[in-house]
Amino acid sequence: MASSPQLPLADDLFLTAHDTVKGKSLLTPATLGLGLAAALIGELVFWRRLDLVDGKLALIDDRPTGDPATTAVLDQLLREGHHRAVRDWISFLATGIATDLVERRLSRAGLLHRQEKRGLLGSKVSFVPADSMVAGWPATRIRTYIGRGELLDVSDLVLAGLILATGLDQHVFITLDARGREQLFDQFRRRLPAMLQELVAHAEAAVGDAVMARRA
Repeated sequence: MASSPQLPLADDLFLTAHDTVKGKSLLTPATLGLGLAAALIGELVFWRRLDLVDGKLALIDDRPTGDPATTAVLDQLLREGHHRAVRDWISFLATGIATDLVERRLSRAGLLHRQEKRGLLGSKVSFVPADSMVAGWPATRIRTYIGRGELLDVSDLVLAGLILATGLDQHVFITLDARGREQLFDQFRRRLPAMLQELVAHAEAAVGDAVMARRA
């Protein structure tokens, strides 16, 4: 099976969360934003700019990453240094900031095309995948590796965790049998660093809170 280069974590999650042809989101805007917010924080952990300790973000390096999306988040963290609770940052970035940063990054990379449709009530902007095979690769990659019993790398383990946390597993993992899911959970427990397990857990809790708030 031909593969595409692995993208940053949040880009992989964004593509996984959208229809690969028309770009329609499989998640509510709120849930998508929460997942992407956690993914961008995860990228800063991979960049060795942040650690996650007892529910708070610990800055370990304030140098720009060279990537506009993660550098923007890092700059915001530096400006708001007195706020460090990871749940607060996931909620803050989920207000449209994370989604916008990731859409821009994917557009710059040529993986999304911006489309604007004019109607009676104004213009509606959408982002459509440039290549459905590339857009579908993150989800296909995870399913293929799990199906073969292969080990996922750390980034894909976080991606799988965020797929579960946001409820995307109803779309992505629907073909996985019980054995495949158990293998995934086992890898998640044994191989994912504790701070990244904690990040996924905070994302899942934030999604749960958002769902409850909509039902109230």
